[in-house]
Amino acid sequence: MASSLDIYIDTTNGNLVAAGSAGNGTLPTLTRNDSYNLRVRLQERDQSGFLRDLDLTGSSIKLGIGGIDGDPTDGQFKLVLNSVTSNAISFNATTTQVYNAISGIAGTGVGVTTYGNENFSYLITSPTLGTAMSFGGDAFTLFPTSSVLVSTRRFPASSVAAQQVIRLVRNPAVYSDTFVASPTSGVVSLTKIQDGSSTQNETYDLAIGSDAEGGSVVLNFGANSTTAIPVGASATSFQEALTSITTISNGNISVDIGNNAGNYSISFVRDLGLTNITTALTLDASGVIFGNFLQTTVTMATAELDELFAETGDDTISPKLEVELTQNGNPKTVLQTDVTVRRDLITSGSAVPAAQASYLTAAESFAAFVRNSTTGVNSTARSLADSSAVTSVNFGARTLNNSAGTQVVSYGAGLAFANTPMGFYGATVTAQPANINVVSGLINTGLIANGATYGVLPSSPRTLTTTASIYFGQVGSNSTNSVSVVVTGCQVNDIVLLGLPASNPNGLSFIAHCTTANGLEVDAVNATNGNITPATATYRITVIGY
Repeated sequence: MASSLDIYIDTTNGNLVAAGSAGNGTLPTLTRNDSYNLRVRLQERDQSGFLRDLDLTGSSIKLGIGGIDGDPTDGQFKLVLNSVTSNAISFNATTTQVYNAISGIAGTGVGVTTYGNENFSYLITSPTLGTAMSFGGDAFTLFPTSSVLVSTRRFPASSVAAQQVIRLVRNPAVYSDTFVASPTSGVVSLTKIQDGSSTQNETYDLAIGSDAEGGSVVLNFGANSTTAIPVGASATSFQEALTSITTISNGNISVDIGNNAGNYSISFVRDLGLTNITTALTLDASGVIFGNFLQTTVTMATAELDELFAETGDDTISPKLEVELTQNGNPKTVLQTDVTVRRDLITSGSAVPAAQASYLTAAESFAAFVRNSTTGVNSTARSLADSSAVTSVNFGARTLNNSAGTQVVSYGAGLAFANTPMGFYGATVTAQPANINVVSGLINTGLIANGATYGVLPSSPRTLTTTASIYFGQVGSNSTNSVSVVVTGCQVNDIVLLGLPASNPNGLSFIAHCTTANGLEVDAVNATNGNITPATATYRITVIGY
């Protein structure tokens, strides 16, 4: 369950109010990877200096935790001008590198210099006087999450070149802009906690939470009601209001002491005690005035927060917490204060530590070693035998033997196989493949999975081959006839090779190319001055894919 964090802000001067979770005037320490139900109450001072809730109609709130004007530490960004995007630019690019990246979209005479004392800030000057220039920014792969801020330094005029400032600024490590009104349902409630019987009094619990700050409640007993009872009234006031109801009357109700942040226990006693009361006691809280909170959920588990800890190497960090209020489209920072965040110890991968391993004594260690050949260990020959007494491992000679005791692998100066059948990835052990192509040999030994396509040239992922019976019909003089053939798996720009039949008419040449996915065309080209009609024939088609 998320922890609750209530922040009261005096927007008149941008101060943290000593109330809620900051009762001592400072925010409590937050913990990495914890989740918080954070509520903000924005107030301003009236003419008398009293704090009043701010009217937040049509307003929005943003909250961020992080460093002020922090820099990215890795990645690239891009700039956009007139819908054209530059090449990627390193986060720590020199002015020359920025110029090389944007000259293609801003003109070769564009000026690029550093700007001010901030890291990763650049001043871009238009190459032409009086010409407008409006860059946009793309954060691309900047890390930690950052923004490319673009601002205009000088507007163009007849004798003035437009200038814009490009700044790379790290975004907040923790951020939220999804604030909603804090619900008031349940802040004031009336619950029957005990039915009356011959052995116990009927009892209700009236709970008035701290968000109820004023106004009044009304208690109803059947069709009869009390007068309005102020929030925070004493138990005696509640009891007097209830006894004024005729059907209850004096002395038949008891209310234990309560306060604005506590509970009132209401019990039927004396004439109405030890009885199941069939008339319900109900609550009307429509007159209660509630504190005006906006709430959001903040989770302190981001890569950007981890980056802050990594940069300091400390167990605690002290970033800024900032709250920004936007009213009528105008943003205003209403709070900027330090907050302490500590590392957490318990993580999702935490487990109960295992018991410490015990250790053998020297005598126990010696006794654990096998020294004789009766168990398959020959310490003299430095070898191991299987259950059939056949030597399977000769670690003295650095060899591995098969079930007959014949050497199949040696690992002396290197790894050597002695005419050994091999099989990989569960393939059947097979002897050295012969009289087949390389791919089939690799498949037979299990190094390549069967049933897939394979490339035979560098960077080629597949090779496809098939035959097709093709009839081109009459090919006119100096003309070409094309026939479409389906070859599943071929793609446009693949290489297509043709294997021709034994006999072909003179003057014809044949080419093929992929025209669509899974489809290609075979062309018969007649370079003579007469018509040629080749007979139907079988052609081998091989596609090398990329």
